[in-house]
Amino acid sequence: MTTGTTLGSPAVPDEADGEAASERPAHLGRRARLLVALGALAVVLAVAAALAPVVVSTSTVLWPPPGRPATSTTLALAPPRPLSFDATVPCAALAGPGPVEGLRTVPPGEPRGLLVAARGEGAARRVTVDLDGARLVDAPLGTAPCTWRVDVAAGSPPHVTRDGAPVPPACGACAEVEPPQVTRLSTGRPGTPGLAVSLQPDDRYDSSPSTLKTWLLIAQLVVLAVLVVVLAGRPRRGPPGPGARLAARLRSGIARVRGHASPADAVVVVISGVWAVIGPTNFDDSWYPLMARAAERTGTMANAVYMWNATESPFVASQYLVGAWGALGGWSLLWMRLLAVLLGLLAWAGLRVYTVLALQGTGVRDAKVPWALLVAHLLWWLPYGLTLRPEPLIVLLSVVVLVCGQLARRWGGAGAVGAVAVAVGAAALAVTCSPTGLVAIAPLVVDAGRGWAWLRAEWGPHRWSALAAVAVVVAAGTIAVPVGLGDASVGDVLEAQAVHSWYYATVPWFDELVHYQTLLSPQVTPWARRAPVLLTLAVLAVAAVSSGARDDRDPLRRLLLTSAATTALAFALLAVSPTKWVLHFPAVAASGTVLVAVALLRAALPRQDRALATAASVAVLVTAAAMTFAGLNVWRPFSDRGQPFGPHAAGDLTRAEQGLLAPHLGPIYLRNPLVWLAIALLAAWWARARWMPRAPRPSPARAVLVAACLAVVVGLVGVFTLAPLRQYPGWTVALGNVHDVAHSACGLENEVSVLRPSPTPLGAPTPAVLSGDFLAAVDSPVPRPVPGMGTVWHTDGPAVSGTGSLDSGWYPLPRGAGRPAAAGDPRPAATDVVVPVLPRPDGATEAGVRLEIGTGPVGAPTSVTPEKVGLSPAADERTWQEIPISLVGLPGPPTAVRVVADSPTGVLAVAQPWIGGPRPIRELLAPDGGPGVPVRADQMTSAFWPCVDQQFVEDGVAPPTRYRLQAGEDLGDNFTGLWTDNTLGGVWRGEDLESTYVRLPTAVPVGGPPTRPWGSVDLVVHDLPTGGTALDHGTTTRSGLARLPTIARQSYADVKFQGMDD
Repeated sequence: MTTGTTLGSPAVPDEADGEAASERPAHLGRRARLLVALGALAVVLAVAAALAPVVVSTSTVLWPPPGRPATSTTLALAPPRPLSFDATVPCAALAGPGPVEGLRTVPPGEPRGLLVAARGEGAARRVTVDLDGARLVDAPLGTAPCTWRVDVAAGSPPHVTRDGAPVPPACGACAEVEPPQVTRLSTGRPGTPGLAVSLQPDDRYDSSPSTLKTWLLIAQLVVLAVLVVVLAGRPRRGPPGPGARLAARLRSGIARVRGHASPADAVVVVISGVWAVIGPTNFDDSWYPLMARAAERTGTMANAVYMWNATESPFVASQYLVGAWGALGGWSLLWMRLLAVLLGLLAWAGLRVYTVLALQGTGVRDAKVPWALLVAHLLWWLPYGLTLRPEPLIVLLSVVVLVCGQLARRWGGAGAVGAVAVAVGAAALAVTCSPTGLVAIAPLVVDAGRGWAWLRAEWGPHRWSALAAVAVVVAAGTIAVPVGLGDASVGDVLEAQAVHSWYYATVPWFDELVHYQTLLSPQVTPWARRAPVLLTLAVLAVAAVSSGARDDRDPLRRLLLTSAATTALAFALLAVSPTKWVLHFPAVAASGTVLVAVALLRAALPRQDRALATAASVAVLVTAAAMTFAGLNVWRPFSDRGQPFGPHAAGDLTRAEQGLLAPHLGPIYLRNPLVWLAIALLAAWWARARWMPRAPRPSPARAVLVAACLAVVVGLVGVFTLAPLRQYPGWTVALGNVHDVAHSACGLENEVSVLRPSPTPLGAPTPAVLSGDFLAAVDSPVPRPVPGMGTVWHTDGPAVSGTGSLDSGWYPLPRGAGRPAAAGDPRPAATDVVVPVLPRPDGATEAGVRLEIGTGPVGAPTSVTPEKVGLSPAADERTWQEIPISLVGLPGPPTAVRVVADSPTGVLAVAQPWIGGPRPIRELLAPDGGPGVPVRADQMTSAFWPCVDQQFVEDGVAPPTRYRLQAGEDLGDNFTGLWTDNTLGGVWRGEDLESTYVRLPTAVPVGGPPTRPWGSVDLVVHDLPTGGTALDHGTTTRSGLARLPTIARQSYADVKFQGMDD
């Protein structure tokens, strides 16, 4: 039996159809010619639709809004350069003594922007226009009223005029000058009449199909529908048509599948449902729903995080499915996971159908097959199947290809054309999910020889029949056009791929070894995610050793070898993916599951093979099992809480400490090859034993494979069942999912608490005592000032010596400090003292900042309890950290607190402490139960914040937000900093440059073993006011092949090529 699609196999008798064999359909004369015409027309319409024009947004930002004066405001563009920029600066905005900034588009210190300024006095006063750090104009301002205008458009030289007269720029032709980057529109002369800017944000990917494209797409779908009707329809005279025969076959097949029902089917359903609650999260579980949510609001399926929000077309099928699912039931993590469960169960059902078809009539015991398939399915699905990435949909479509292949083999010849067409259509849809969707063509390629042989045989006597088959199959592949290019142009897709390559670490196909290096990285890939890949590759290696020993009388061996060929090709096709993440591997799970299942039933190496081959196969499988369990039981993000084996909360672990995180039973570590070698030896001994002759006697290699697969499945279910129990009542993903069912499905919004100021604040302090750098900086500006922080002490003075100290003075505590609030009291208690700290990362984080808690008289305490203020190295120099110190349970009633800092080696700022108590975070995110405030949750956590007012780039503008929600767990900037990283084209880079953050004191319910930080909620304090612009919407029509000036170049954002040259 084959796992691929075939056109040329002989007709197979099918007693359930009531006919001896599938007769050749009557593709004669007009019917065959009609199929050829319809297929050709579908292809022509698909090509025309792909190249047809699109309607594109041409929004214009106006500053100031009509009828209002010009005032400084934040305006973060994404991408950062507009397509056109037109600024009018009256000389009145440049007049006056001293240096004056008439217009600025980026913060001081950022070179890639526009600055129109003036300096000098009287007749010597001059105006300068600087763009991207280069001087365009340096000319006398003059005394008469005048107006300067700067007009720059992408792909055109700049135009500078004074009262309409051109001013030659200093750069000459200025061929490389581009519109300025824009994160703000600020002026030193607010309210100046005539001061204005009009710019067109670069929203090039915000497109919709034009009328012509819409009608072409509709026509294509209609032609495909007619083609199906003609192919399946019944002729006027003669026997039942292909459609009637297909319906009869499907009814018969469904009846046969029902007859093969097994308890394994119920086990899969139960485990899948439980796994939706307790199973692991993946790094991209938030990203794909985030893209779908953005498309729901903006109409564009774009990246939403980086690459300057480039379109994801043509790889958008899974995002559209996620978007439809979210529109149906909301965006909670559990609801999203149910989609993955549904796709997994459909794939399971397809694999069951496939194995029934492949093994029917072969004498293989049906009772064993579902259980072997169950273990293989869970081996692949448990570690990967809950992902909200495209792979589950790719697997389902690949299963469709496999099933259609078996149907084509059974029906044979021309009768298989319909099954092959469905397989091609499914494979085409898989490619619109992701580049890894190309694995779906593997079964087609494996059996392409059979189809080619049938076409060659058919070409002479029945040429029109052969042409009709080709036309139908090719036309089926055009279904990818409405999905992948329905609302995008070819030009924009080509530009987006260039952007992806420029701003991301893309890897060429011949460096596929990077994929496997990532798989084996202990810091990246947990043990159970290694398992299906390594064990499947091991089975492939063993099958390759014995591939010459084909036995046509053994149906399981035939199925194993053809599954091995399909799986090997699928692994090879993964190399086309420009990224090498481990989460790509489950795309091969369709054929990989079948391969492992057959290997569980029948050894990949025939028993009669020589001892050397047997020893080699055992060695391969022992190595794969040991390498699997050499991985660490670390499940970040979020799923590591409560996990057994080793210290999970510690940061920098030694190699020996990391080894403790590997799965083990007491002193026995499963990474030890001797464990698996012992299983092989035990199997070899059992094979020679004479007692219990009816008991199964697997070969040593198969015994190792069975033991490893069962250990992975049972072990993975075990650790994820144990983890939430160990961590209870602390928050875990599983407990959060249970709460989503029992209460509102708002994720972390129901779990996170934040300290809010107590109604009774701290009392007036005793005098502060400063020395060294703290004393020298008294009159210097506060770094990153935040309104409402009160007194701030810092060391950012004329010079930082690294000496000095701070004693804030004693702050009296309110009565009842340290006692939790009464049940039902909506007011914050006075349980925690919060110390706001702003460290520079160059050593201030090591400063001795502490809170001293005194008892007895204020200012003269009888006892003092020092508590270190633990600073997070994850926060940057833009982020104030509000560090809480609990007063609950301290000995003696505390009466006063003070902040003490000793000799910081870097710049350190400390604000006066305040006292408060915990309240639900939703009181900040949705005040008074009303509409939510604008927030941005990162691509790691947004799935856990389904009810917040998530903001997205729209009309080429990143809107201002009130709170920033980020992942924690010590993941670092490689994960949490993507959306603001200029080298990656982070879409929130503009707002980040114009903001200061205050990391609020937040927590999730605690309990169980120590854990890493859950994440953070940061207040966003904009350096300038927001909302000082207006937006005019417009549209234009653009050719399907047109491309605007590319942003995939170094000069655009001063970013070098991030990919690997091929």
